[in-house]
Amino acid sequence: MSMSVDLDRLRALLARGAESDDLDFKVTWDPQRKAELIELCKDIAAMESLSAGGYIVVGADDQGAPSGKFTPEPARDFDEQRVRSKIASVLGEPINLSAALHNIESNDFLLIGVGPNVDGIRIMSKDGEHESRTVWRAGDVFVRRGTSSVRWNQHEARGVIERVIAARKEEWRRDILETVRAASPTFEPGGFVNVNVEMPAASFSAAVRELIRRGDEVGLDLLLRKTISNAVEVVDTATGKDARAVASELGDQLDRLDIIAALSARYPAGATFARVIEGYREIYEAVDEDFVSQPRRFPLGHKEVLMHLYAVGAVLVQERQWQDLAILVRLTPISTHGGYWKSLLRKAEVMVARAELLKDDEGTRTGVIEAAKAVTAHLFELIGERPPRDLTNLLVEFDVYRGIANAGRDENDKLGAYTNFALYYSTRSEPAFLTVLDDPLARAALFDGTDVQLAAVYRHMNKAALREAFAYNGWDGFENPRLVSFAGISDN
Repeated sequence: MSMSVDLDRLRALLARGAESDDLDFKVTWDPQRKAELIELCKDIAAMESLSAGGYIVVGADDQGAPSGKFTPEPARDFDEQRVRSKIASVLGEPINLSAALHNIESNDFLLIGVGPNVDGIRIMSKDGEHESRTVWRAGDVFVRRGTSSVRWNQHEARGVIERVIAARKEEWRRDILETVRAASPTFEPGGFVNVNVEMPAASFSAAVRELIRRGDEVGLDLLLRKTISNAVEVVDTATGKDARAVASELGDQLDRLDIIAALSARYPAGATFARVIEGYREIYEAVDEDFVSQPRRFPLGHKEVLMHLYAVGAVLVQERQWQDLAILVRLTPISTHGGYWKSLLRKAEVMVARAELLKDDEGTRTGVIEAAKAVTAHLFELIGERPPRDLTNLLVEFDVYRGIANAGRDENDKLGAYTNFALYYSTRSEPAFLTVLDDPLARAALFDGTDVQLAAVYRHMNKAALREAFAYNGWDGFENPRLVSFAGISDN
């Protein structure tokens, strides 16, 4: 399967604002310079070991902003066929690679999509040398470790194998579905709806939509129960397996739960949405360890649940589903540690932070919102939409709503939610604060106190965000005059 390299994909990747294992930003690239070609090939070979491949964006700095240093001249040297030929001359065939030049607001970018290797890894067939330096030797294998491309070790070799198996399961589901289609011609939207949770995600989404259209609560309940059960089983059988492979399998099951959540909120389906949210709670209980200060058994499980809940939250914000949003943000964990943990989202993000899963290879904090972007974009695709260009804003606003809904009634109470939105400028989050003021439905769902109490919460969140943003050049206080006046802040 070729990797999409269209303009919408580029915009979505730049909007992530940070590199990851499946995304690498490069300030520039000159295909005529052998040193730059060899280094690019090393990154491509490493991304081939990822179960879903990855992307390289040339023309962007480390935050996804235009570098201004990439000038593709002559442009013909950067068309897909020539780029592919250059890469293949070093790495050899077969190679699953797509490339396209784009221009956004007078800034040039080259987007390279790297599909997974058919064998799961690429074994370098010859030495990779430039000038007087040897970057690799024949027989070397590179993998992605965070945002770096490095030679694999024994642990990573095992992990790659397990991730290949996890990724192949989606292909097996597609093959099985085609077999079912051939044997059962009535398996069409207007006929029988197969409620097999093992169907591929895209077909799963279509089945959920059709079940909701028909009002088939039994079918939906079967899908939901099996999805939750499968996710819990993935966690319960994780011991001794590669953590990233298990996280990938858990992510596949959470994708399906996300689909049910998003579509049952969009097309009201009785009490399905509330039952879905309880499903996340049950899955998190399988991941969780109650009386620990930081996770030991499966830290990536905490992160998976957290990222998927943020993704669902972004969809609810876009569709202004305030009642469902309130159910999500007020979700409590089953294991509360004697009542200490009042919010599942808060417990999960604390555990993820303590496990240092919100930092890049240089130790720089990336944050929950940045980490959630890829999962959120994928969810929009699964429910049949292009990822919105304001993806970051949706996640930032969700974080604000979460804070308001879990806040106490005065400035002496704990907020109940971390101010992740503080890493971003005020213009991204102020629409959420204004919505709670102006939309009576949002206000009724998310905050049942008086204006005086809400103003106190706004002041408290502003103060906490200013402390958080001090080292990150993000939140700089309320700028909208109405918010400044409402919160009673005289000096921003």
